[in-house]
Amino acid sequence: MEFNVLIGGEGGQGAFSVELELTEVLTKLNYHFFATKHYMSRIRGGHNFHMIRIADHPVHALNGGKWEMVAALDDETEALHKPDLREGGIFLSRAMTKEVGEESKKLFGEIRSANTVMVGIVLAVIGVTPESMAEAAEPGRAEYLKKGSDFAVQWGIAGAFPVSRAAVCLVKFDGNQALAFGALLGGCRFMAGYPMTPGTSILHYFSDAAQDLPVHFEQAEDEISAINMAVGASYAGLRSMVATSGGGFALMQEGVSLAGITETPIVVAVAQRPGPATGLPTRTEQGDLNFILYAGHGEFPRVLFAPGSIVETIELARKAFDLADRYQIPVFLLTDQYFADSVQVTEEEDIPLEVITREYPLFDATYKRYRLTEDGISPLTFPGLSDSMVRLDSDEHDEEGKITEDPDMRKRMMDKRLKKMGLLEQEAVLPTFYGAGDDAAVVLCWGSNRLIVKEAAERLNADGLSVCVLHFGQVYPLTPAMITPYHLEAKKRICVENNATGQFAGLLKRELGIAVDQSVLKYDGDCFTVEELCRTLKGLLT
Repeated sequence: MEFNVLIGGEGGQGAFSVELELTEVLTKLNYHFFATKHYMSRIRGGHNFHMIRIADHPVHALNGGKWEMVAALDDETEALHKPDLREGGIFLSRAMTKEVGEESKKLFGEIRSANTVMVGIVLAVIGVTPESMAEAAEPGRAEYLKKGSDFAVQWGIAGAFPVSRAAVCLVKFDGNQALAFGALLGGCRFMAGYPMTPGTSILHYFSDAAQDLPVHFEQAEDEISAINMAVGASYAGLRSMVATSGGGFALMQEGVSLAGITETPIVVAVAQRPGPATGLPTRTEQGDLNFILYAGHGEFPRVLFAPGSIVETIELARKAFDLADRYQIPVFLLTDQYFADSVQVTEEEDIPLEVITREYPLFDATYKRYRLTEDGISPLTFPGLSDSMVRLDSDEHDEEGKITEDPDMRKRMMDKRLKKMGLLEQEAVLPTFYGAGDDAAVVLCWGSNRLIVKEAAERLNADGLSVCVLHFGQVYPLTPAMITPYHLEAKKRICVENNATGQFAGLLKRELGIAVDQSVLKYDGDCFTVEELCRTLKGLLT
């Protein structure tokens, strides 16, 4: 059983507040849910809507199709979304939600109370009793939820779409929170950034964390300052990170190259959104893969992660700091607006909590920061830990870090840095496989599409089709070990991604020699839904 509700209105009317409070209460009551939003790049006005899927089983994507309930805070919601209401569904008109607002303000003396009353209405529809609402309510908010339940009873919709609670303890994350949490587990102690949607909430998370944890957050004056602050903090011995989106990352290119030649560990989180330029600043896309893969001038090793679930995000964010530190490279975490802003729950016992730490050796006065080694990894230490002199420069340098223009030393240093690629390939995170192994078709995907594609494939298999899924949480480097066990050459290969040119399909062909038979591409600023993807894939497989 599941219940899909859409709450729409103008920016500033409180739909986002309804989502926030509803998901908090659902988490405390141990309900499975998935919530995401469609919002315009303005503070007030425009048309925003919030979509919440509540189920008696784990859900991690939008279902698509018809809504069991639509709540209109403005007239535009009725015009745009009422036609998508399922037969027998519940429609709360603008007149009804206005009545909620007016009566709430009259009873409780504040405008904000109406948002909580609306939460109570939704909870009553799925069968939550006023007593259970009171248990999960924030202090002083129980009576508002009770009033929402009263409205539901009055309108005859209480219990119309009952949903059972989960039997396990659930924890709520959005994608950016999961990434920031994983970064802290990875030992991140310095974070800098300049606000840019949809990466801004990572900055918020760190600014809050800095109040209680040994981590420093710096809001820089721009993205150029942010990347250079992080490189400087890393040189001084702190595991460091920046977070931004495509336009901000464009300004960071010289800083990325600085980390490359100085072999300074750094993690860069890039929350993708549609471009070029400002594009659609509050919508989603996977259009920056090639940009990040080739970011910075010159050649130097790197790793690109693109997680697709809450647990995978925590794990890969944590691993990013370990790899950056051990191999002295930039590591990139790619997410997107859809995943960054979507809210979902996962079982508490599945959340990784281990903190990664590392001991740094001490060196004497003979220390050479860029000593030529067989594996390409030079000894790493930091100023002030010992008598060693830690020199670095953005020019090419010798083993001691002194500037050089000697052609032979240049070649040896380049070869040293690039040797790390072989080691990084051995460290590669293998893709996640869903299926029987002998399926006739495989759907390849990366990043945020992981669980959308998984659920779509499950439905197709239930309909008698033979489909498996291979999701790449690491998109560079790609290695033969990632695909060899799955005999992709014997299957029909379909690649699903949110861009116009099939960037990941192109990367698979260049790096592994695997050509896809067909690409399913979406680049209108919206995410795939399960039903939409099912329909498209079914058309390609039958």
